Amino acid sequence: MTMFRHINRLLTLATLSSTAAFTSSSSSSPRRLLATTTTSSNHASSPSSTSLTMMSSSLQSIDTGYLNAQDAADLDVELMSTPGFSLEQLMELAGLSVAEAVYMVGSEHANIKKKRVLLVCGPGNNGGDGLVAARHLFHFGFQPIVVYPKRSTKPHFINLVQQLDDLDIPILDEIPTTSAAATDDDDNEVKYDIVVDAIFGFSFRGTAPREPFATAISQMITLQTEQNSLLVSVDVPSSWNVDGGDMTEEGSGKKFQPDVLISLTAPKLSAKQFTGRHFVGGRFLPPGLAEKYGIRMPPYPGVSQVMEMP
Repeated sequence: MTMFRHINRLLTLATLSSTAAFTSSSSSSPRRLLATTTTSSNHASSPSSTSLTMMSSSLQSIDTGYLNAQDAADLDVELMSTPGFSLEQLMELAGLSVAEAVYMVGSEHANIKKKRVLLVCGPGNNGGDGLVAARHLFHFGFQPIVVYPKRSTKPHFINLVQQLDDLDIPILDEIPTTSAAATDDDDNEVKYDIVVDAIFGFSFRGTAPREPFATAISQMITLQTEQNSLLVSVDVPSSWNVDGGDMTEEGSGKKFQPDVLISLTAPKLSAKQFTGRHFVGGRFLPPGLAEKYGIRMPPYPGVSQVMEMP
């Protein structure tokens, strides 16, 4: 574990400790955190090994719950009606969560030097999250490049594209071939340090993705396996069945297995099959809706918009 991950884990453990009493009082919730830690009366002292062990045990028992595809869609509708969120608000918060998680994993890898991030965006809300993330990553000091094959004509998406144009962030129609992506850098084997899959999310229906996204998914697998790019998926790995899991191996012989998953609002059922690093983001869920859908937000540390799951 790197120092960056160690510090983040300690922040998480401290947050779990401070929220233990709240968790205990919420035992009637369908999905609840099971943290039951104690804190030292001497606030100036460092946590003892015993308390850290107890907090670590609590970290292992975080239960946010899961959403199926229908509930995820229904929750989105309610978020934009009952509490009065707008689509633009939710997309901005979700995209910021994605950018923060990418920043965290990108900052931990010593072999990631240029911090080039390729964001492959679909035409819907998941793609919009990717467009927002690209803007934030630029301001975080990364070098985002956006692939946006089917652009939405809705005003908000047009505005998001303009915001990227204003920052001179490249927006491409397709993923460049290896030769087209080449630069004069001394180490050119990995063109993209990180590849962000923001194509479908929980809106995907059917048994197989259609073009141009089928090709894009295959190319992302190639970048991951042959160029050692870190593959990150937003909310649901594209082409996965939201309630089932990976459907990419049939016919192609290639499995779409991201290194990192960033679940938004709450993990979807397919996340149960995911074996990589898993973050949850989207710090905006009202308690009433969380209880209705049997989910809850994790105890985000400090001002963070994301939290890594154990």
